Order: sequence, then C-alpha cells, then structure tokens
Amino acid sequence: MWQEIISIIQNNRSFVLTSHVNPDCDALGSELALAEHLHLLGRQVTIINSDATPAAFKFLDPKHKIRRYSPKRHDSIIKKADVIAVLDASGGWSRLGGVGEALSQAPAHKICIDHHPDATDFVNAAVVDTDAAATGELIFELVQAMGGSVSHHMAQALYAAIVTDTGSFRFPKTSPRTHRITARLLENGADPLKIYTQIYEQNSLGSVRLRGHVLDSIQTAANGQVAYYSLSQKTLKEYGVKSSELDGFASLGQLIGGVRVTLFCMEASGGRVKISLRSDGSVAINGIAQTHGGGGHPSAAGALVSGPLKTIVPEILAQVLALFDR
Repeated sequence: MWQEIISIIQNNRSFVLTSHVNPDCDALGSELALAEHLHLLGRQVTIINSDATPAAFKFLDPKHKIRRYSPKRHDSIIKKADVIAVLDASGGWSRLGGVGEALSQAPAHKICIDHHPDATDFVNAAVVDTDAAATGELIFELVQAMGGSVSHHMAQALYAAIVTDTGSFRFPKTSPRTHRITARLLENGADPLKIYTQIYEQNSLGSVRLRGHVLDSIQTAANGQVAYYSLSQKTLKEYGVKSSELDGFASLGQLIGGVRVTLFCMEASGGRVKISLRSDGSVAINGIAQTHGGGGHPSAAGALVSGPLKTIVPEILAQVLALFDR
C-alpha cells in the first residue's frame, strides 16, 4: 500500500505538508507527526495551512511549526518544494482554502494520505483507506512501514488525532486496529489525561454558555429521528466566541435518544453557510455534502453552501428528510 509514497519520500528532500480549511485535530496531529518523521529522516519540512490552529489544539505544537498561509512568505517555499503532501483532505485543491491554488500550480510531486472517500485525481499518488478511523492511524502505519520510531511528541499528536476523530473511540469506524495503534502510542508516551484536558476542558466561559444556547434551540423532525439547529454570526459575537471554538457543536444533536441524523448549520463569511452532518451510522449522509461540493464519511460530512442561513437550513433539512423516504 505504501510503496509509491515511500519511494517519493526516499527520493526527495524538501516537503510541504498541508490539510483542509478549519483544520481539526486529526489534520493537525497527522501533519505534526509526519513532519517529525520526515525531519528525523533529514528532510526539510514546512507545514502550511490556510487557517489558524484552533486554540484547543495549540498545545500539540509548542514550537509553532504550523504556519498560516501568506503568499508573500510562503509562495517561494511552495514553488521550491520537491513534494507536497495533502493530509486528511482528499477531494481537490479547493478543500485546502487559500493555499490550494498556490499548491496546485507548484511543480512538485503531489501526494495525498486520507481516510475520506473522496476523489484523489488532483495528486500524483495517494493512499486512501476508508476503513481507517482517522488519518492519524495511517500516518502511524506509514512510519512503521518505513521502520521509523515514534517519539513522545509524535505519540501525543497521533493519539490526539485518533481520539478526536473517533469521538473518544465511540464512532462506527473505531476498530481493533484503532485500539492496537493507540496502545502503541500509549507505550510511546501519549498522555490521555493531558490530551483530554487540553482538548475538552479548556473552554471559554462564553463557549460553554453558547453551548447551552444551542442545546436550547435544537429542533427535531421525522418523529425525533432528525435533530437540527443553526448558529448566526450575530449570536457568535453576542457570546464572544470564535468559530474555531465550536469543536463538538455539530454532534450535540446526537445526545438525544432516537436521533439518527444531526444537521448543524453555521453562518460563515462571504454569504456562505457551513453545514455539518452527523449520523449514527444507520443513514449515509455524505451524499448530501457531495452535492454541495463538500465531502466526508457516511456518518460525518460537511460542506460550504452559498446563501443566507434562513434559506439554507430548510433546504438542507428537506434533503435530510428525503433520506428517510427511501
């Protein structure tokens, strides 16, 4: 599975790593772990993302290795790179935000490592394993396939990647493979208490109160099988909360017994709405995201949709309800 990727790594010197817009912990942990592995091999590595690292995940990057894309500072690095590695983000260059255009035009070898079932025809080589619970699992396996060692820092980054993308080991993709890998990460120094505390117990007072507001606003449909709710920029400002602090909000509807699908719509910039879909595994919802230029898994997917919040919510809700009529 890894032969082509390993060959590219072995035969090149400079690498740029990147991931999707609004990077989650799986994206960031995978980038940091792969960057350290490449560095230990004597390679030059730069991590460049379009969006800033959310506050809850900054503890994984104490040396500030992850850079936010600036054309002035980074375009020359991108043009000179031998390899561009896209992690946790198949589907196309647009998934990467502002840095995507510069990366697409670079003459480098382009590779993708991901666990989402989206297209990889935008790169030269890819490893996509949809059975993996997180891209972090794949990075661990790549390091092992190359005979590399997992440092304490890599173990922290990959454990955080996996624990978040599995919903603390409860999502359908969690497997014996997942637990075998996390056991190895624990052996190499991953600290579950520290990781959990940093990710889930360092919320601002405003974000906690906003969570209460959102919980109070949840509505249901399809005899309680669908939960849906939304959030405007006005409400975010009222609570003094940034969109990067909303990790976990998309899953709040799943707290309700009998809910099979959750729809969360959040007003974004540029007249767009970010839609997040979650399923208990009994209903595939990634098709809806794909029709709007997004993607993801059958049980977790999302997209950015142009239009006002008040019209997007009923539009997407209707598409969700149509899934129950089949």
